[in-house]
Amino acid sequence: MGLSAKIFLGLIAGIVTGLFFGEMVAGLRVFGDIFIKLLQITVLPYIIVSLIAGFGRLQMEQARRLAVRGTLVLLVIWGLALALIFLAALAFPEMDTASFFSSSSEHSTEQPDLFELYLPANIFYSLSHNLVPAVVLFSILVGVALISVEDKSGVLPVFDSLATAMSRINAAIVQLTPYGIFAIAAAAAGTMTIEEIGRVQVYLVTYISLALLTTFWIFPGLVAAVSGISYREVLRTFRDALVTAFATGNQFVVLPQIAENCKELLRRHRVESGEVESAVDIIVPVSFNFPSLGKLLVLLFVLFAAWFTDTGLSGPERLSLAFNGLFSLFGSINVAVPYLLDSLRIPTDMFQLFLVTGIVVGRFGAMLAALHIIVLSVIGTLALAGALQLRSAAIIRYLAISAVSMLLLVLGLRSYFHHFVPDPPARDEVLSGIQLMQQRVPARVSDVLPEALPAKLAGARLDHILETGVLQVGYRPANLPCSFLTDGGDLVGFDVEMAHILAEDFRVELEFVPFKFDTLGAMLDSGQIDIAMSCIASLPDRYAQASFSRPYLDLRLALIVRDHERQLFADPDALLARKDLTIALVSSHYFASRLRRLLPEARIVELGGAEEFFTGAGQEADALLLSAEEGAAYTYRYPRYVVVHSRSNVRLPAAYAVPKGDIETMQVISNWIDLKRNDGTIDALYDYWMLGGASRPREPRWSIIRNVLGWVD
Repeated sequence: MGLSAKIFLGLIAGIVTGLFFGEMVAGLRVFGDIFIKLLQITVLPYIIVSLIAGFGRLQMEQARRLAVRGTLVLLVIWGLALALIFLAALAFPEMDTASFFSSSSEHSTEQPDLFELYLPANIFYSLSHNLVPAVVLFSILVGVALISVEDKSGVLPVFDSLATAMSRINAAIVQLTPYGIFAIAAAAAGTMTIEEIGRVQVYLVTYISLALLTTFWIFPGLVAAVSGISYREVLRTFRDALVTAFATGNQFVVLPQIAENCKELLRRHRVESGEVESAVDIIVPVSFNFPSLGKLLVLLFVLFAAWFTDTGLSGPERLSLAFNGLFSLFGSINVAVPYLLDSLRIPTDMFQLFLVTGIVVGRFGAMLAALHIIVLSVIGTLALAGALQLRSAAIIRYLAISAVSMLLLVLGLRSYFHHFVPDPPARDEVLSGIQLMQQRVPARVSDVLPEALPAKLAGARLDHILETGVLQVGYRPANLPCSFLTDGGDLVGFDVEMAHILAEDFRVELEFVPFKFDTLGAMLDSGQIDIAMSCIASLPDRYAQASFSRPYLDLRLALIVRDHERQLFADPDALLARKDLTIALVSSHYFASRLRRLLPEARIVELGGAEEFFTGAGQEADALLLSAEEGAAYTYRYPRYVVVHSRSNVRLPAAYAVPKGDIETMQVISNWIDLKRNDGTIDALYDYWMLGGASRPREPRWSIIRNVLGWVD
């Protein structure tokens, strides 16, 4: 059985395993991560030795001709391919996504500056930091310099031997592909929801449709338009080579066939000479050193990943993707894709999804790679021989048919996606299905922020609560996971649950009233609220408005940052060196003053609530200072953000606020907190609300072993 068949069986077996066991096989993604790392072992060394040997083998005259005419042809092919890719991405439907396929894999690569990216001042630094464009430029410069060396007999065999060694190592690792793909596919099939699987088809259908249009019209039509050779003859000549590349999933096996077909086609049209045949023999092998059509279509996945994770790309960022992507794809796509995802601020967890979908589209990619060699060989040889036939009528007709074909493709795909791709949950519906662990007492919830009253309620607040039989609890409406309103209008969260327990223990009714920090003291004094319960850090400056109970939680201080900047904020030295840093925090002079001392160059902004940072009202802050527990809940709703833990492990005491100076109520609440801590209530709620228990589906994801066979609960 061939490797392609084994890979296909591994994919099918992984999908079946994931569907059978469901979330029980999620841990297999660890083996997928190991396989990914193994694939990247020989990538950069192979780039160096293959490029140096490829260019060094050329003669100077051949190199000049190839550099001028061959490069022009190559640029035309690249430009046309990039235009097709970005036009095809217009077919992606408009959706506001809120979550995405996630895995535990980490592919963090700091985004380098442009000088580091493209100029190999230190080739060892470029190699150690996976700066593919710099490595490619270094290899090209060495290869071009080697052309002028008269005696290369002692050099080229060394590079050829190294390339062979790298190929053998890679070939050995590739033998593990069926097992790696099995692990990745099993973990993906066991954890992905039906909605996510439905949305992945957007990429698969778009890729295959564009690949078919490119193979059967765009590039054969281009050859026909500039060569005078009929479209049918071009397809008929190379039909067997394209089918073989597709069937085997490997363009290497058809190289001799492509070279002979090119020579035969040119002989039939009386373009024949020793120079022509030599040109074909040079272009075919050298073309492997440049990104092919199959590789360029990888950029379509990057555009899909941006759509899938709701990552907006501006016009300059799309131009950057085209330029950087072209250079990055000189090497392996296993290095290029994580780098491109990270450079465009797209969560790099998407790389595992790329590997899974790559098995499906891989054969089309091999066919496109073979097509690239064919087009470059035919048009490049005709250009070198001065035999191109650039007729305006044929070119205009070709461009018109191609434009209409692309328009029909985009419109057809958009119509298909509109009817068959499921809509993801809206952003405000994420976490909307969460419920309290137990509904203990009836509660009235007000969602209107009242105006603070100047009056002051006399006496101990505890007496007032017991006399009226109502406990009025102040809450913050958008303070995940402590207190927040779901899409259905239900008030839930850690402190909401604690308020229910407190009212049950006091045997009183429960009423929730929203508050803001700047009116907290006045609302407590006037009796509009009796106690504030919403993950309030008992910081010194807040004692001017209220008194606080003993802490019921020690929250860990952290920074909430965008996914692609997580490495930057984990390095204090890098933060100190940054001059344009803006950090947001929820109103507190305590941390604002300390941040100004630690980061004197940073701009500090105070927000009314953490939600403002994520919705764009946070004055374009780079990071949000918040507790890690709260931040984890927000990053579930906003997956492009991550929690970066403080190295100093600073803890925030969360306590309940009572009217200032009300010692009796403060002591009663403090003792009640001790009771709830001792009987395990606080630990149970912490696991449910802070550690993700609330975000887990109440019913495990569908699987055969659970839902069909009933072997597990």
